[in-house]
Amino acid sequence: MIFDSLGASLIYGTLRRGKISGIADIDIKKPSLFITAFALEFGMLNLANKFHAIMEYRSYIHFFVYLLLFIGLWYNKDNRYFRIISVGVLLNFIVIFANGGRMPVSIDALKAAGLNNLIPELQANKIATHQVLTSSTRLKFLADVLVLPKPYPLPKAFSIGDFIMATGTFLLVTNAMLKKVKNHDGTRAKEQNS
Repeated sequence: MIFDSLGASLIYGTLRRGKISGIADIDIKKPSLFITAFALEFGMLNLANKFHAIMEYRSYIHFFVYLLLFIGLWYNKDNRYFRIISVGVLLNFIVIFANGGRMPVSIDALKAAGLNNLIPELQANKIATHQVLTSSTRLKFLADVLVLPKPYPLPKAFSIGDFIMATGTFLLVTNAMLKKVKNHDGTRAKEQNS
């Protein structure tokens, strides 16, 4: 949901006459930690069917991904929006590692989202980062049980943690866009008064 949140924040910020250039002013400490974590997650999702080692060591790789995220979030803890994102990451971490290292996904949620094409691969246990939610799944309410259905153009099943991360990202980006406008207007007012 991060990309959905980024898109929504850009639209909202623009409608509020914010400046996209304000995004460049977001102070992200140790960005390489986040980049590496997302690259590893992307690799797990897209390369597991080509490299057996990814499936074999998926829990360790996933744990390392979250370790990188937690370290990166710690370095950015002074930013209140990163603290919101941290809550979402923590909730996802809890449910993932309470269930063996993969996020449980509700089949009913996938069906409600119209994502039936994802079900066979999930049921065949071929996805390194996700697994089917079953009666034995722990902390079901933290799993991917929420639905963003059509007519939304990118329907999906998601977790409470995903939603909180998306909220934090939305606030981070829109605040940066609108803050840029306030700073610009404030500078212009001072120039006019001097």
